[in-house]
Amino acid sequence: MLPYEKFLSRDFILRDWLAVDRTILANERTLLSYTRTALTLILAGLTFIRFFGPQLWAALGYVSLATGLVIWGIGLQRYLGKLQHYQAYVQEERGERSEQKVQTH
Repeated sequence: MLPYEKFLSRDFILRDWLAVDRTILANERTLLSYTRTALTLILAGLTFIRFFGPQLWAALGYVSLATGLVIWGIGLQRYLGKLQHYQAYVQEERGERSEQKVQTH
């Protein structure tokens, strides 16, 4: 179910379209947050590996490196899923509007 399915397309006004745009931008900000967190963990892991050698801290570096990659993958997967969701919604809404224009002419 799409987020605004409960509304008829003729009920959509500018405020509603701007709400969809804000939601898409929030999705992009969330991806950037995942990326920032992942890069921090990856860089911390590489620092531990490089400067602490094959000791206990290097093991922490490898764990941090793997965790950063997993977090970034999860963030990217969530972003792409939501992006497809909203693109489908916008295409559906535009299709309904063009059908309404054809019917009125």
